Amino acid sequence: MPAKRSQACSNTGGSPVGSPLGSPVDPSVIPSGAGASLPPVTEGLPGKRFLEMQFQFGLSYDEIEIGMKASFSKTVSETDVYLFAGISGDFNPMHVNEEFAKRTPFGTRIAHGALPQCLIAPVLGTKLPGLGTIAVEITTRFRAPTFFGDTITATAEVVEKIPEKRRVLLKLVWTNQRGETVATGSAEVIPPPKPEEFFSAQRCREEKKMAFTSVPEVFEKMPQVFNAANAAGLNVVFQFHITGDQAGDWQVAVKDQKCSVSQGINDSPTVSLTMADVDWLAMCNGQLDGMSAFMSGKLKATGDIMMAQRIPSLFPLG
Repeated sequence: MPAKRSQACSNTGGSPVGSPLGSPVDPSVIPSGAGASLPPVTEGLPGKRFLEMQFQFGLSYDEIEIGMKASFSKTVSETDVYLFAGISGDFNPMHVNEEFAKRTPFGTRIAHGALPQCLIAPVLGTKLPGLGTIAVEITTRFRAPTFFGDTITATAEVVEKIPEKRRVLLKLVWTNQRGETVATGSAEVIPPPKPEEFFSAQRCREEKKMAFTSVPEVFEKMPQVFNAANAAGLNVVFQFHITGDQAGDWQVAVKDQKCSVSQGINDSPTVSLTMADVDWLAMCNGQLDGMSAFMSGKLKATGDIMMAQRIPSLFPLG
């Protein structure tokens, strides 16, 4: 068993980025070297000092071990309940009307069940596994009410690792200050990647984004990246009118799950798209979102506009 460390999941020296203050994780359950700091992200503004923020990835799949635990505690106040009612739209009088609540079996107001359930978020997102975690599924079974003033502790424990998916299963328990179990459940999560994996993928994406430098190059590439599986049942012609220094007209025909690209103008295209060359290249390189281009007027479309939304799935260029 490797040596222990506490930096990654302890509140020592400040809470993890993005988390409210809460009870720190037990450092004895976290292995040495787990997690890794990202290089500082520095941003400058004219006349202003540089703002430097240090972020730290959570535990990767390989660093996580069965039996690891982390928790977060918070006292649920009346303000919390009313704010949650506003956010969720749930103004059930059992939560917000004391006179009504007095006549219920609980004898007083209780918090929304989802409110204490939310306290598992800072556990999974900032402690175990930590920053970069993606929650796939969370299940909850409520066992007791949460009253105003109760201090709820949400705890997650790793119970299984799924190697074929590189996912982790955690047992979830919520308890109050009286030691009563408020809720139980489970979570399936995708742990964050190792920093070197993250930055390697990021570099690949950046290289892809800067792949196209000319308009003809894009249309030459389209038949190569054509996704025939997404073209089942289609019989369409996309007409492209490109303006600017690299102006030209191209028609892209999709029929019988085959694709053909040629220069020229089609007499009756399914949809016609007009765009400046610089904007077209920016969109193909992933620097301009198609919907944003359309809403801002950089992309003009006539004909079956809905069919134009199929283009990214038919021709995954970026």
